[in-house]
Amino acid sequence: ESMRLSSLIDNVLDFAKIERGVTPYQFEEEQDLAEVVTRALELCRPRLELAKMSLEWKGLEDAPLTRLDGNAMLLAVQNLVDNAVKYAVSGEKIEVSLEAVGKRFELLVRDYGPGIPADERTSVFDRFYRAKDVRLKPVRGSGIGLSLVKHIAEAHGGGVEIDSDVEQGCAFRLWVPITGSMEDKT
Repeated sequence: ESMRLSSLIDNVLDFAKIERGVTPYQFEEEQDLAEVVTRALELCRPRLELAKMSLEWKGLEDAPLTRLDGNAMLLAVQNLVDNAVKYAVSGEKIEVSLEAVGKRFELLVRDYGPGIPADERTSVFDRFYRAKDVRLKPVRGSGIGLSLVKHIAEAHGGGVEIDSDVEQGCAFRLWVPITGSMEDKT
């Protein structure tokens, strides 16, 4: 709970900076995104265990290094996994994968919960928006997590997309460009 609260406070602080027009990101060259994702998933593990959900992680071996803000990306991954835990409690598992597709990294976070209706898929990225079904349930949240994920992805020159079928789960695909080359890790 203290880790969840800390993450929520980070979300609020970063969101407040964004609202004031301050860019809260500290980009560094030659960062290992696979390592950042692995670290984020380790931080999420206690929450997953508490929810009795399993995590399947398919990492990227020998990933090229890229320019990114590791802390911001860590926060984005935590938000995506936290959403999967909160809204897909009946799904029992979450799948996370990272792959290099062309000149970009694609991070996929998939759950097997109730999914998101088509008419709400773009709205879930709006600040303070919470899906209709969620508002009727006792699920905690501020409605800024996915908005922050979108902002982080876009600040990195990427984006975030959603693929969801009602009652079949939800998949969020966050992508960022690869700024290094495949030979960077040698």
